[in-house]
Amino acid sequence: MEQIEEAVLCALNPSSDQAVKAQATQYCESVKASADGWQVCLELFTKVPERAPSARLFALQVIDAMIMGAGIRGNENGAPERLAATRKTLLEFVSTQYAGQKYQTELPFLKNTLAHTITLLALASYPTQWPTFVRDMISLAGLPDATGPLTEDSAKDVNTATVNPFLVDFLIKVLASLDEEMVNPAVPRGSDEVARNTDIKDAMRVEDVDRMAHAWYSILAHMSATRPNLAEGALRLMGVYVSWIDINLIVNQPFMQILFGLLKAPALRCQACHCLTNIVGKGMRPMDKLFLLQFVSVIDIMKQLDIDDIEFAEKVGHLANVAGVELNTIWVDKESTTPEARSTAYAMLEQLMPLLLNFLSHEYDEVSSAVFPAISEILGVFKKMQRDGTALSASQLGFLSRLLPVLVDKLKYSEEYSWPSSSNSGASDGDASLDEDDEEAVFAELRRSLRVFIDAIGHIAPSLYDSVILTAAQDIFKQCGQYGVSADRAADEGGPGRGQLGWVRAELGVYLTQAYGERLSSSKGLRFGAIKQAGQSNGSNSSGTPINTASIDALSDLMTMMIQSGIVNCTHRAIAPMYFENFVRFNGYFDIRREAVTPVFTSFIGASGIRHPNSAVRPRIWYFLHRFIKQLHQPLLAQYSSDFIRAVGDLLEIRADKSKLSSLSAAGGGFGLFDSQLYLFESCGIMLAPAELDDDTRMSLLQHLFNPLFTSAQRLMNQKSTEQILQEPRSLLQIHHYLTAIGSIIKGFPDARVDAKGTSASSPHQLSPSTAQVFLKAADMCIAILEALQASQLIREAARFTLSRMLSVLGAEALPYMPRLIDGLVSSCAVEELSDLLSFLGLVVFKFKPDVAPTASELLLPVISKVYGFLDQVAQDGTTGTDEALLLQDLRKAYLTWIGAIFNSDLDSIFLTPQNAPHLATILRPIASQLAVDSSSPQCQRLAFNVLFKAIQAWMVDPMGWHTLATMTPSAIATLNSKTASGQNAGKTTLRQVAAQTLGLRLDSASANEARNQLQELITKTVVPACFETPTQPDFRMADAQASLVVAEIAGVLQMLLMAGVPEISDGDGSFMATMPAPQILAPPTGGDLNRNQFASYLATGLLPNLGCPAAMATEFVQALASLDQKQFKKYLVAFLTSSGSAQ
Repeated sequence: MEQIEEAVLCALNPSSDQAVKAQATQYCESVKASADGWQVCLELFTKVPERAPSARLFALQVIDAMIMGAGIRGNENGAPERLAATRKTLLEFVSTQYAGQKYQTELPFLKNTLAHTITLLALASYPTQWPTFVRDMISLAGLPDATGPLTEDSAKDVNTATVNPFLVDFLIKVLASLDEEMVNPAVPRGSDEVARNTDIKDAMRVEDVDRMAHAWYSILAHMSATRPNLAEGALRLMGVYVSWIDINLIVNQPFMQILFGLLKAPALRCQACHCLTNIVGKGMRPMDKLFLLQFVSVIDIMKQLDIDDIEFAEKVGHLANVAGVELNTIWVDKESTTPEARSTAYAMLEQLMPLLLNFLSHEYDEVSSAVFPAISEILGVFKKMQRDGTALSASQLGFLSRLLPVLVDKLKYSEEYSWPSSSNSGASDGDASLDEDDEEAVFAELRRSLRVFIDAIGHIAPSLYDSVILTAAQDIFKQCGQYGVSADRAADEGGPGRGQLGWVRAELGVYLTQAYGERLSSSKGLRFGAIKQAGQSNGSNSSGTPINTASIDALSDLMTMMIQSGIVNCTHRAIAPMYFENFVRFNGYFDIRREAVTPVFTSFIGASGIRHPNSAVRPRIWYFLHRFIKQLHQPLLAQYSSDFIRAVGDLLEIRADKSKLSSLSAAGGGFGLFDSQLYLFESCGIMLAPAELDDDTRMSLLQHLFNPLFTSAQRLMNQKSTEQILQEPRSLLQIHHYLTAIGSIIKGFPDARVDAKGTSASSPHQLSPSTAQVFLKAADMCIAILEALQASQLIREAARFTLSRMLSVLGAEALPYMPRLIDGLVSSCAVEELSDLLSFLGLVVFKFKPDVAPTASELLLPVISKVYGFLDQVAQDGTTGTDEALLLQDLRKAYLTWIGAIFNSDLDSIFLTPQNAPHLATILRPIASQLAVDSSSPQCQRLAFNVLFKAIQAWMVDPMGWHTLATMTPSAIATLNSKTASGQNAGKTTLRQVAAQTLGLRLDSASANEARNQLQELITKTVVPACFETPTQPDFRMADAQASLVVAEIAGVLQMLLMAGVPEISDGDGSFMATMPAPQILAPPTGGDLNRNQFASYLATGLLPNLGCPAAMATEFVQALASLDQKQFKKYLVAFLTSSGSAQ
């Protein structure tokens, strides 16, 4: 025993030698696992004088392990004897040691653990081995072992002299632990435990819960005044046990008389109320529940209570809430109740409604939120009545008319709400900031709940909603217009609604405006323009929903009042962001109130807007300004352009945030204030874009914006060498910001309109030559910086962003910069950058086809070499972790998507140029031999087969470019063949042919034919085998949805190969074109002799027999390939592979 104690103390001593500590821990584990360790530990725990607390705790843990090892029913491997010995020793210990002052000196965790141990004993041996568990524990405490009905005289039978308060407390601990282990839903249990617990509860219901009820009654009757802690424990037990015991054991006259009396006892009223709440909320049949509510007279009881304490108010609020939910459930239950019962329940509910309103209007949100479920249930029934066409009664409408103003008033911030006092709130203490964020989150959640109720009333009684909400907001704006508003004082100067407006009600007025508009948007579809068109459109919006023009008029008038009130002049941080957000959310307002643009715009660029004194608010307003400008019609912007650029000028000063220097990654932003400044830069671009703006003015303003950026970037580049800049993170960050700011300004200009053939088309938004020159100058500087600092990922990201925006705005004029841009990006890029770059290149080739063909041809090999360089390196060295593997998987998908985009953009001719054609097999072979057969990524497999499908389409089926690859299907080919035969396509040139002409390439040139020869060899040796190898791999799951898409692509590849026939290709003597006259293309069904199709013959007599396929099956396969469409053949292919035993 001493050795165990020493081992425990050593194992828990942080200063012990680690080796000795490990030995001690191992010894303790061996004691716990030994067959007789529990006996030594039982003696250790009960030893007098007592051992060290930590050793005694360990002893109880060993005993617990023994009990749990005895099995669910405590009957395994001689367990009954062990359990009986343990029970006898522990009960003797409790009766002798805990009966006196020793109980008070015992450490709480030891008392709680011992109570848990006795609970485990009871669970393992009650009722079979220890049927007197409850009687023993009650008798141990000196309480009467009584059963039968309780009467008012029952308390007189208690001999208080024999009751031991210490053992009563221990009894309460044991019974609480029993509930925790047996009933508490938060504790996970297996099916065997659930079955055992059910048996225990059934056994206890026979008499033992009756004994417990008598014990609780005795405690409440005799100890409430002298031992309130024990009475509180008894109430807590009643509250948890009532969920599964007979309700009549507690809900009777003697018990309720004591319980109601305790509701007025300051020390016990909260726990008594909580107990009563659990009683009222007990699961029962509706008729029984109604009787219970009538018996306890819960509504009358609550009316009599003196609620002068916040905690007690919250408890009573929960009681009122549960009563309301239960009464509402009875009221609407037409299957299990009688009409009289439902009428009685509703009458009681109407009596409860004033109480619910009282709690809802309580100044503390914890009390208000206690009745939210009951309010929600009542409103839910009212909504259903409204949907069913049942008119609400006068009393129900009266309740709503009282409820709505209470809800609106609760939307206000508390006047004691603590906002950060410093304008630089970010400098506040970190823990305080977290507290403020939590407080704000709690209030935001409260508002969301209140809004649900308010909007429900708006659905039930629209006229009431309009009247209350509009009147409340209008009164606030009128008061603000008359007396002004204070940013420093929360309350109104002369009391609510009088004198100068405080910021609390000012914020409420702005919030109600937003709430009113949002409800119109969600319920009716907010279209301000419908006001003018309602007469022409029969009063309906595009979805057929009736347009309430009166409500939209009211919102429009309310927003006008909000502007005219000058409420935005209040610089409190809660006002301006929501004020400006309203105009962004309901921007259609300016379609009918054009005159409102000027005052709102002026507010945006004023002291309470972009120059708001609170640094936490300013960036938010910058964002709303960007949204506001972007939504306005461009012709309106020109008149404000000069004022705007002058107003924001000093806010555009760029300073790299020192706190961001440790994480220089442009991906996803993360650059502090600069991220918000970008909204201002883009807004500047939007303001300078309108065609209505004089070009000279635009040039002057552009120079005003660009010159500081150009000059600062060039000065930084000239002051230091490239090596120095690359070693200085702050310099890199500063240059990154300059480039990104330039790109953001350009982003504000509309994209160049590109026609169907990729040529920049004239449009009302076409850039003037002078503007284009400024942008091209910016492109020159951007490229120069990229070429000098391409080793920095930060600079590469900024350059790509800026030049991609120039491509969008300048169109084809910016294409000459692409080779230098890609060269600068590719040379030093990381895997994730290359994936993003490939996505960017895919968009470029699609948008600027066919003009981009020369550029794309020039970039093809360098980009592909970089991709394969990464993949080859991984093939040699392997991945270093999951993250790298995922990045490489993304790279493979991005690469295949980019190759597919080239084909879909009809730029397949870039592969056939003299410099690229010799490498065609090198490009396609890894796709066919590696990516297509790698079943670890079905997405890559699908993309790989799609690339092969497009290649066969382009160079084997339609080598002269008569068909658009993106839409090339057998049916489309047949249609085009028919038009060609009838002469409808005479003289037409396709985009593929234009792209080839742009490259100066003849599609029947020697280099093109040599490329096709390479493709034919690749098809025979690699592509066709891959079509059958891939779906037969062990890890290829045919039933998987992604795998099904792969099979569909394989089916398409095989059908395209049949169409091509894979003819002999000679070296440039034209024989290929002689065998394949364009655009006449063989399409399934062939309608001819399949023996003349070389690919069909190859499958039927070569490949399939070599794979072990019988001749008849091989012939059937080829016939299916020739006669079925792709969808049908895909199903056939799955069945073919399955029947052959290859598919899994």
